Amino acid sequence: MNDIYQARLLAHAKKPHGAGSVPRGTEDAEALNTACGDEIRLKLHWTPEGGLERMVHELHGCAVSTAAASMAAKSLEGKTRAEIAAMASAFAARLGRAGFEEQWGDFQAFNGIEKFPARIHCAMLVWKALEQALAKNPGGRK
Repeated sequence: MNDIYQARLLAHAKKPHGAGSVPRGTEDAEALNTACGDEIRLKLHWTPEGGLERMVHELHGCAVSTAAASMAAKSLEGKTRAEIAAMASAFAARLGRAGFEEQWGDFQAFNGIEKFPARIHCAMLVWKALEQALAKNPGGRK
């Protein structure tokens, strides 16, 4: 990553997939990055078959947090709870370390983020909220 704000990341930050209003008290999860103040609230909508229909996120934060939430909202549609949990673990294992291969698509924008250690927390914010949402209601749907 020559520049953390490369074109893919900026495209997601400018037009974030899944961005919307999540009024307090209606969220499935909320997370705060205490290092910079970024915050996110998530609402997960499930299909009757148990796949994620859509993830709505209300985020107040930087371009990195916004892009990560947008990429997650887009890539997780149709995935089951188990698939989302596995993807969250895989994302955390790769971010700032092994990097993202071609099959990760737009997430490759985070390759090289280790040059900007404070931004790793920004990229992880949406995944922390997703893990909280899955733990809060592990077997059911809302």
